[in-house]
Formats: sequence, C-alpha cells, structure tokens
Amino acid sequence: MNTVWKSLALLLCCLGTACETPGPVQGRAPAPRPGNPLPDSTDILRVGEKIQVLLADLPTGIIGADLTISEDGKITLHLDQTFQAAGKTRSKLETEIRARYVPNFYTKMTVTVKQEERFVYVGGFVKQPNRYPYTPGLTVLKSISAAGDFSEFGDKTKVTITRSGDLKETMDCKAAIENPSLDRPLFPGDRIYVPRRFF
Repeated sequence: MNTVWKSLALLLCCLGTACETPGPVQGRAPAPRPGNPLPDSTDILRVGEKIQVLLADLPTGIIGADLTISEDGKITLHLDQTFQAAGKTRSKLETEIRARYVPNFYTKMTVTVKQEERFVYVGGFVKQPNRYPYTPGLTVLKSISAAGDFSEFGDKTKVTITRSGDLKETMDCKAAIENPSLDRPLFPGDRIYVPRRFF
C-alpha cells in the first residue's frame, strides 16, 4: 500500500513541475507579446512623403528616382517594379527592393532610400508662422510654442490640423494646456493653422 501512495505522490510532483510556467531567463528581457507595437521609429515612411531611391553598383551606373509615395502607399521603380513603401522604415524598404532585383535582374546592387528633410508647418495667428523641423514626439502645443506661441488674436479653441491626404482635425488647445493628455501628436508634413479670435 505504501508503494502505491509513494507512486501517486511522485506522479503528482512530476505533473506539478510540468505545469509550472517558466519565468524569464535571468538577465534577458521578456519577449514582446504578439500585437504589442514596436518602439516608435523616426524614419517610418508615410503617404505623400517625398523620397529619393538610389540603385547603385549596377553595370549601367547609379539609377536614381525622386518619388512621392502615392495614396495607396506605393512607389514604382526601375523596370516597372512596384513596392509598398508607406508604413515601413527606410532600412526595411531598402532590403525589400534589393531582394526583388538580386538575383532576378542583377548579380549585385546597393539600395539607398533617403527621406526629404521633414517639417511641420505652423501658420495663422501665431507670433512666428513658419515651417519647423519635425522631431519625434512633436505635438500641436510644442509646435505652436516653437512658433513663438499664440498671438493676441489667436483662437486657442479652434486650431486646425491638416494631415496627409488633406484630412482635417480641430483641436481645443486651451483645454489641452489645462490637460496635456488632450495634446495631439504631429507627423512630418502636418500643417497647423490658428484662426483669428473674434471678441
């Protein structure tokens, strides 16, 4: 009888060990969960953005193209090859372009994708309306601050944001000043317009 109980105890012990969830390996970061967004990249390509693509180390020399990413997010290159560009980093797009041409068309190729210097535009009733360099983490309030802040005639409650594809949003900057969580992120090429305030 004792032998039976010992066998059952041993079996339960083994089952318990097998069901334990292994913890993270010491010194190693836990693997990201599926669906978790990757860290923001400063070179994600977007619809409407102007880029330059250079195909080098070819028998015919360098082939260059100045392109605007179309509304469907695509670009067309040498030999009528079309690529999805929007939503990808430059390095990812470079890798995909090279894989399409080598070895199907050429034995070797170096691909370089360059982005046009990126800006946001702040206009209307601010103290210094102008274009300002885009930096990661830029928001509507930060861009207006870079433009010298609202002028005395600027309406803080009806600021217009024009995104790629001419999508327009209206933002209450007065509320966002009191509650920073209401501030909105900006992307390259976005246009901010502060209208006149009527007394």
